[in-house]
Parts: sequence; structure tokens; C-alpha cells
Amino acid sequence: MKPAFLTSTHALDGCETCHKGDPKAGSKETAHKGLVARPSRNPDAVCAACHEKEVANVKTSLHFTVRGDENYLKLVSAGRWPDTQPVFRQACQSCHASCGDCHVSKAKAARGGLMDGHAFLKRAPMEHACGTCHGGRVFPEYTGKNEGFPPDVHWQKIKMDCVACHPTTQLHGDGTAYPNRHAVKSKPSCVSCHPNAKAAGSPIEQHAVHGDKINCVVCHSTVYRGCENCHLGAGAKSSLQFKIGKSVDPNAPYQYTLLRHTPAVRTMLDPKVKDALPNYDAVPTWKDTVPHNIQRKTPRTASCNNCHGNAWIFLKPGDLNPAEAVANSRVVVPNVPGRR
Repeated sequence: MKPAFLTSTHALDGCETCHKGDPKAGSKETAHKGLVARPSRNPDAVCAACHEKEVANVKTSLHFTVRGDENYLKLVSAGRWPDTQPVFRQACQSCHASCGDCHVSKAKAARGGLMDGHAFLKRAPMEHACGTCHGGRVFPEYTGKNEGFPPDVHWQKIKMDCVACHPTTQLHGDGTAYPNRHAVKSKPSCVSCHPNAKAAGSPIEQHAVHGDKINCVVCHSTVYRGCENCHLGAGAKSSLQFKIGKSVDPNAPYQYTLLRHTPAVRTMLDPKVKDALPNYDAVPTWKDTVPHNIQRKTPRTASCNNCHGNAWIFLKPGDLNPAEAVANSRVVVPNVPGRR
């Protein structure tokens, strides 16, 4: 802890205001009795008095509730949800972001520790905040840590940090209980900063020809990391991939997008609940994704035939693990567009 913290606003009422315990005790063991290590898991008790609006929004946010994962598990577990819900609370919900995980300490998943001597950081460095929870896929993509592939152009050229595209209304939430990240009203859009990239009337031939059929990332992303074979207690394995497929998001303005493989397997919760996911085939394991490694020029912007006729970069029925074939039947591309 930095000495400067002791005279800061957040320290004026003493450690016990947030962390409980007994400051008058004569021993460490007695002083730490009832200690709350992560007090902002209950933001109403420790944050709301001064940050009422922020706390009201955070409590419905995807960051705090992990509602996207919860809704997925509710759907695929179907009638087994009463049995799988305790597993979700223990394995998923218990470690997701509270106020302190973004403003004071590093995430538990990243081995914890204070960011800056217990100082409360209004806008923490992204490598200590966002990069700790999103350090498996997103952060390495964005900063060029995937060997052989460049950083995202927004980072490489002007060092845009995460909040440049993901403002407070996304991170804290806006008070709406969105079902998943795709439904968030303020989610980033390329054309917000690049209005001339709109397909309609675009002076860029490729944009005008494709119209709204494809997501921007299909042409402007590079190879990204996906995951395989997750089992409770054992984790998952990851590999680099690049696959174009169909979006199943009913609100998506495009037909084709990039797909990232998620590690969910039918037996992943078996160590706790046997046969927990009877409705596993209802949701694709190849999901609509927006890799954070955008480039102005890629092989697909260089030549039409680097995409058209290139069967390797499309997710085809034969690419699927047979155990996931039904779940992904809606996202595969049976007929690859022919060469031009």
C-alpha cells in the first residue's frame, strides 16, 4: 500500500469501512476476523453512498452479472438449470468484475494484487484492468502478442486504449439488463468513426459490391485465437484460427462474419453435474466474433480470390467436430463462393 493512499478520500474513514474486521484488535488473527477481501462484490454497501448512479447501472451490467454466460447455460441446460445454476455461481459468477476489479486491484483470475498501492484509479491502465480478464484472447490480439501477427492498427498507430471504443455506458452498463453483448445499444460500430466506409454509395469498390452482406472484420481482421475442449477444473486449450461463416444473430446487419470457436463441450460440467446440458445442440459453438486485430490492408483486401474460392478460410460442414455438427449446422458455409 502506498502511503499516499492513507490520506486519500477513500481511506479517510479507515480500512474497516469497506473491509470490515476489527481495527482495535490486539492480534492479526482477531483483527482479520470477518475480513471482506473483495468488498465491492456488494457495491450497495461500500460504493453506492457516493456513486449511486454508477452502482445502479453496474448491478445490471454484463460485466457484473455475467448474464451472457448465464443465459447460454440456462438455454443449453434446459430442465437441468436448477442443478447447473450452483455450478455457474461457483465457477463463473463468483469471479467476474466488480468495481474494485477495474479501479483498485487486478482480477483474481490474473492472480490479483493491487494496481497502484490501493489507489483508486478512475481510468486504470488497460494492461492492469481490461488486460487481466481479457488477457487470453483479446489483449494479445490487440497488442500484437500473437507471434507472427501485427497489433491492431488502432493500437499500433495511435495507441487507442480500450475505452476509446468501449465507453463507460458499456463497462458500467446503462441500467438495461441486456441478454448478451450483441444486444448492447452502445456497442462499437466501425462506421461511427469511419462513415465513408458505409456500403451504400461507398467510393470503395469492395464495400459497394458486398453491400451489407459481410461484417467489416471479414476483410479487415487477421488470425485470432479460439478455444477447445473445456472441462470444469481442467480448463481448455487454444489455437490460432480464421473462419468465415454465417451469423445467427437475428439483429446482425450482415450475413457473413468471422466465427471464433468457444470451448463449450457437451460434457464440460460432468465433474459436478452429469449430463448437465441436454439442450447443447441449440447454440453454435462457433460464434460471431469481432477480433481485436484490425488492419487496413489484409490478404482479402488485396485480391478478391484470396477469399472467393479459398475453401480453407470458410467454415464448411466437413470442418466440424462430429459431436458439434448439429449445434453448428446454421453457421457453416456449404458452398464456398467461386473464384472471380
